[in-house]
Amino acid sequence: NYIVENNIRVFTSKYEKYKRDYFDEDEEFIVEKYLKGKKILVLGCGAGRTLLPLYQKGYDVTGIDITPKMIEEAQKKIAGLSIKVLLMDACNLKFADNTFDCVFFPFHGIDCIYPNIYTAVLEAKRVMKPTGTFSFSSHNRLYIRKIHRFFEGTYTNYGGLAMYRSTFLDYFRLRKYFNKVKMIQRISRKKQWTAL
Repeated sequence: NYIVENNIRVFTSKYEKYKRDYFDEDEEFIVEKYLKGKKILVLGCGAGRTLLPLYQKGYDVTGIDITPKMIEEAQKKIAGLSIKVLLMDACNLKFADNTFDCVFFPFHGIDCIYPNIYTAVLEAKRVMKPTGTFSFSSHNRLYIRKIHRFFEGTYTNYGGLAMYRSTFLDYFRLRKYFNKVKMIQRISRKKQWTAL
């Protein structure tokens, strides 16, 4: 798919930007409040930004990403630690059902899934234990300062990337797959979804 390949090229060209380790405040809040259990799968782990902070919190961490250069950088970062980092597509996970206690897709990574983010949502649900939690963040299509772009469509060009933008309708779509869905509004007016 040309759009997926283009997104990979863009991320490859910007890998240096994603090498720093940090949790933003929203991610810290979500991890502390909602992501319970030991085994965590980080989708779209990039160059490993969230892997060390999660490992330091005591998680058994597995990270995947579709961009080879990101995986190469992440593997350098976690060398010698018991963190697994694999080249893999979030829409086609090579894990057995019910493998992980929680699945985390940080920093709007799910928005880069094309042409349907729900392919990755269903894969996350499949590999997660029935009592697990799936958390991800998404750009808000109703963000006030960008409201004029509402009619541009579900996907938009964001720095060369094809990016999905959520609306309140995603709440109802997520309810089809999960027992409980929480939408947490961020200060930046982006949305953080947590599905249980």
